[in-house]
Amino acid sequence: MTTTTRPGGAVGDLVVVPSISFPVSELRKVAAVQSYEERMLFLLLLLAEPAMRIVYVTSEAIDPATIDYYLRFLPDPDDARRRLALVDLGEPSIGSLSEKLLAHPVGLGRLRAAVASLPGGAGMLPFNVTRAEQDLAAALSLPLYGPRPDLVWLGSKSGSRQVAMEAGVAVLPGAEDVFAMAELAKAVAGLRERRPDAPAVVAKLNNGFAGQGNAIIELDGLPDPLSGSDLTASATTFCALEESWRSFEAKMQDEGAIVEVLVASEGLRSPSVQLQISPDGEVEVLSTHDQILGGPGNQVYLGCRFPARAEYRLAIQADACKVARVLAARGVTGVFGIDFLVDGDPNAGYQVILSEINLRMGGTTHPFWMARLAAGGTYDQASGELRVPGGGARCYVATDNLKSERLVGSRPADIIERVDRAGLAYDPSTATGATLHLLGALPAAGKMGVTCIAPTPGEADDLYQRTVDLLYR
Repeated sequence: MTTTTRPGGAVGDLVVVPSISFPVSELRKVAAVQSYEERMLFLLLLLAEPAMRIVYVTSEAIDPATIDYYLRFLPDPDDARRRLALVDLGEPSIGSLSEKLLAHPVGLGRLRAAVASLPGGAGMLPFNVTRAEQDLAAALSLPLYGPRPDLVWLGSKSGSRQVAMEAGVAVLPGAEDVFAMAELAKAVAGLRERRPDAPAVVAKLNNGFAGQGNAIIELDGLPDPLSGSDLTASATTFCALEESWRSFEAKMQDEGAIVEVLVASEGLRSPSVQLQISPDGEVEVLSTHDQILGGPGNQVYLGCRFPARAEYRLAIQADACKVARVLAARGVTGVFGIDFLVDGDPNAGYQVILSEINLRMGGTTHPFWMARLAAGGTYDQASGELRVPGGGARCYVATDNLKSERLVGSRPADIIERVDRAGLAYDPSTATGATLHLLGALPAAGKMGVTCIAPTPGEADDLYQRTVDLLYR
């Protein structure tokens, strides 16, 4: 089985709305978060289809050098440019692009005009779906590629546990639907009783992402019986530096949370599976990755390696498909990811545990589609490999989190030229090299992303290190 040519089962022309529609309090935790609207620029490579047209809308204008960079991957950049319409609001404030558009009559009018210029048969492809995306699609009279807003809770932390259990996929010892400190204290006390050997537990906000909504609670020294006030005085590490028990409790009361045992074994790995469900309910595996984690307790997403390790790659695909079939039966469509924990070793075997479902595009979406579309490759589900023309396979290492004070003030054109001059840039003749993204975050934050593509994992790691060394010099 191989992947389709487009994410989300999209057909016809595309109106791309890369709105990261999460609470502003959560978005502020991510440096240069508004530039993350550029992570869907991989879709410009679909302009290789001669009849394809794309409207791409952003909060603020994208640097022309960045657009030129993506179009250079195409056989005829000039023709592709004629079939691309860019719309920006000139509104760089942190917040949902879809909500901005709905509150911006002039900007919405410009977007409507761009949509009206399409021959017909277009659809709207968002980063994630909330009621704002549904309302925007309705305002544009376009079909929406993604889950209905009333189904999005299935991808919350609580919803993830419930769906996994329904699918017969293992989850960690824990509790879901926690909305108050007293409920959290009761759940923590229950876990301590069930797992007296556990050093800590993790409380996770239902709608937190990239690990930024997690709090690690040390169990040593907690009194018995345990109250909510005891937790606020406990040894707790919040994965987001600006978080505190006061802010965490308010968010927990608003959106809910889960609590799970913290697993910290030496052999623990955190792979993910990216899938999509077509509008007619067909489940398709797109890719597997090993996540690169860091921060407190390795709770924060930093990047990924493709593909996931061969020894458990097919096992996580199988469990992901079980979960996806439950989601499809509920009516979910679109691209999404499932994170797992894998514990064990090749000799003793592996235990696969579902960590969370993300009913949206994520950190692995851009790298996979960029590599796949740039190379003209296909994903082979039987082997879990990305096969390129000629029969070879490709691996990659990717991150959104290359950040350095030395990069602050850099222009996208500067970095593109530096990588080109060093001979590290992606070469379509060999389907090998570094591709760049998130370039709009460079001037203010000194932050960017890179995907380093090579025939083997070792070569991808080496290319990644050489690229980082070059950029940080």
